[in-house]
Amino acid sequence: MIEYTFLVGAPGSRWSGIGQTIADNFNYNTSDENQTRVYTHGDFSGHKGAYWGPGMELGNDFHHASTLKVKDFLDECDRAFVDGKKPMMIKCHQFAHSLDWLHQIPNSNILLVRRNNQKCFEWWKQAGGWNITYPKYDWYKDDTNMKLQIELENTNADTFVKKHSKWYNYNESWITENFGQHDITIDSKFVDIQISLINSMVF
Repeated sequence: MIEYTFLVGAPGSRWSGIGQTIADNFNYNTSDENQTRVYTHGDFSGHKGAYWGPGMELGNDFHHASTLKVKDFLDECDRAFVDGKKPMMIKCHQFAHSLDWLHQIPNSNILLVRRNNQKCFEWWKQAGGWNITYPKYDWYKDDTNMKLQIELENTNADTFVKKHSKWYNYNESWITENFGQHDITIDSKFVDIQISLINSMVF
């Protein structure tokens, strides 16, 4: 049984929308959602539920997760949820730096989302950029570093996926093959997204 799905995607990759679609339709734990963990911006569908990462309320040291004890790491993941009975989706951009370590956590999988570097940056800026109130992006410092980090996160994800699986187009068929039957219709704005779901080495 999957207990954790670690969601990985660079800023602007549309990872949040994909994570929300999977969590809402396949019986994931959504008890991490509350009024303080929300961001909406114009037509942007928004962020909801907990995010982890440096400078955040949760996972302040997750940018070097591989240095942590697994129990301490999972306790910090669990802390966001009121009810721990269903699988939990743990969202952190900086997981891209600890993928081999995450791969060894039992009863888990890693959901990776990839998009062109420049498109990631442009969409992140369009969605609010430095004015996004949740999650916080202070760790990225400025536009120059944001572009560098997007490239690094995508490169790390690409290396990991090529080692263990391959990238797939994000569409209804992929969702069916990986999660089961559904009534989801994927909007055309996701046409340039690639995705991969990789199971833990240990179950």
